[in-house]
Amino acid sequence: MKSLLDRQGNSRRPVGRSAFVWAALVGLAALLLCVPRAGAAPEVDLHELTWYVHVDLINAGLGEDLDYWQGVLDELMSTSNKLLEGKQGPIDRSCCTRLAASVPLVTFGAPGDGLDVIDTPAEQGAISAIGTGSSAFLVDSITYCDGASPGAIGCALKPACTGNPNDDPKVWMLVTVDAFGDGTLASVIAHERGHNACLSHITGAPCQLMSDTILTPGLGACLGATECSHYRAGRTELTSGVGCSCHDDISGILADGAICSEGGGGICSGGLCGGIAGDARVHLLSASDPGDLGGPPEDAIRVSGLSGDWANLGQISATADDLRAMAYAVDSETLYGIVPSVFDDLVVTLDSSSGALISFIGAIANGTDEIVSMAYDPGETPAANDDRLIVLEVEAGGSGGEFRSIAPASPSIAPLLGTLAIGPAVHFSGMAYDSLQERLFLASFFEPTGFYEVDLAGCSPSCTTTALSTWTPRAWENASLAFSPDTGMLYLVGNLTYEPGSITTTFYAVVDPITGVSSDAISLDRFTPSALAALPEPGFLSGMTTGFLALVLTSRRPRDPPA
Repeated sequence: MKSLLDRQGNSRRPVGRSAFVWAALVGLAALLLCVPRAGAAPEVDLHELTWYVHVDLINAGLGEDLDYWQGVLDELMSTSNKLLEGKQGPIDRSCCTRLAASVPLVTFGAPGDGLDVIDTPAEQGAISAIGTGSSAFLVDSITYCDGASPGAIGCALKPACTGNPNDDPKVWMLVTVDAFGDGTLASVIAHERGHNACLSHITGAPCQLMSDTILTPGLGACLGATECSHYRAGRTELTSGVGCSCHDDISGILADGAICSEGGGGICSGGLCGGIAGDARVHLLSASDPGDLGGPPEDAIRVSGLSGDWANLGQISATADDLRAMAYAVDSETLYGIVPSVFDDLVVTLDSSSGALISFIGAIANGTDEIVSMAYDPGETPAANDDRLIVLEVEAGGSGGEFRSIAPASPSIAPLLGTLAIGPAVHFSGMAYDSLQERLFLASFFEPTGFYEVDLAGCSPSCTTTALSTWTPRAWENASLAFSPDTGMLYLVGNLTYEPGSITTTFYAVVDPITGVSSDAISLDRFTPSALAALPEPGFLSGMTTGFLALVLTSRRPRDPPA
């Protein structure tokens, strides 16, 4: 945890997204007429910044030349814009404003002049005198920001604004390589520009953009309505000619699944316009406790696959049943869940739109043992009769665990597949089956990364379980994991608790199961998850079944029976 006098975070999208997704375009062409379209979009309030990098940060021998830093900053501002324009939960106001570079990146300073490390009033003054308009500087580190500020990763001028657009044309901000290394620079850039737009530090939810403390590894950008108004008023251009195509001046953001126009056409998700073959065409359902209490997971939450925005759909059942595991069966379009009871774990079906309990379909007689996570395996054919649910059942006390299989046709029978070789098993709260690669993944808070792979063919009886040590670290508490065959990606939500103060945050990330590379961890308005399922956006399933059938069939191979 760093004291953030002013700072931000970096952004990386997962690479290696499964090559099959381009085939989605064929099925989508006919679908576009069937899905709601975005109306007239409000105009973006644009902040054009002149960027400078200190000459001592240029190291051509390491590949860190001017073009390198230009690419870094362009990518970071793109991520900042998504954080500002998208929503991250009920507390957040999506803000139709964007940052851009006014001119190509240039260097400042002289070799060895010390202006790459800002630790005196004189050095801060020297920086503030450079350039005109809105200037942004990338430096190595900061220990002075209008006073001693050890550990600061950003600093900015907060002018005395009157609320008129561009009424303080000479403003500056500093961000650091430290924030880039921490993966927080995209939030820091948006935060510092917020100070230029007259916003002050606030306290409240950990996802707040203008908090004076940033919690790694997440990017937080929650804004209130008044903060958004001030941010937009700080624009440098009176007109941008660009629209937020998933926003509506009257009602806020358009519904997920609406068709938008950016980038040649896409799908709205959480206030952003995403590609038709990407995360925007997926939404997630989570069994969770919304808010800060961390109570029982008795509510259904709908989560945007693109921005992490979420909404509470209400109680899962009239009797406030907890839900401890969830999986979506693509072949039968059925959402399954596990409700623990005193002597049995109950297999249930859920409404895929609302998350509400439909019916109890089976009972696993496991006494005091409890199923903590579940994944869906579609079998070798697109028919539902070879589907299975893979569950992790944990013994009383939480130490040992067993993998079991449940056939939806006989949901009260759970034959043993093998045992979990590591533990405590209760902390493997996330599980997902990649049906395209035929790989089973677990998610937990165990270091170094939180991710594990299980070889069900190698159970004798203990299943070979391998820590995925090269994956992007995402070791989160209450980790809940889901896989979407539509995008070929893993989706993860979880919590982290920080000291001092026991601050608990909620994070969201998308992970490429081929490379192990994760998107940025997005800090969301708080909820505590216990289960997660990935579903296609309504309207994008039935029209795509035919187009995907042959492709999915070629991706499945005969599976050896478990030992």
